[in-house]
Amino acid sequence: MTSAPGAAPTRNCVSCGRAISWDANVCPYCGHDYRMAMAGPAAQKKESAMPVIGGILILLVSLGYLAGGAFVAVAGGSFFWFDMGVSGLAVVCGMVLLVLGLIVLLGGIFAIQRKHFGLALVAGIMAIPSLLGIIGLILVIVSKDEFR
Repeated sequence: MTSAPGAAPTRNCVSCGRAISWDANVCPYCGHDYRMAMAGPAAQKKESAMPVIGGILILLVSLGYLAGGAFVAVAGGSFFWFDMGVSGLAVVCGMVLLVLGLIVLLGGIFAIQRKHFGLALVAGIMAIPSLLGIIGLILVIVSKDEFR
């Protein structure tokens, strides 16, 4: 600290070395900003396990969709010994369940990775018919701030 008697206190800039006012926030010569150094490092967010648990629950529901869709598509309208006579419709319904299962699977994976909140949310909504899906959806929504 260099200052003459009776003058305002000064300090040397850490960037350019010139004398600047002690209370200066920015060096008028080189523009070095002292406010950032005083603020310190930004507080880091603590990650919880909620999106991972929610994603796993959504993944479990997707396995149910995939298994049910495969069963309905392969069975083709025949359920054990009882023939419903709508084999084409059953195959289409099974394929729809398989597509839903793949979307829910992808959303569960993204929830575990904390990526693409929108897709994880859609997957959680599609998983609502199951209690596990409802819990997974709630965990994903609560942990929205942890997604990139």
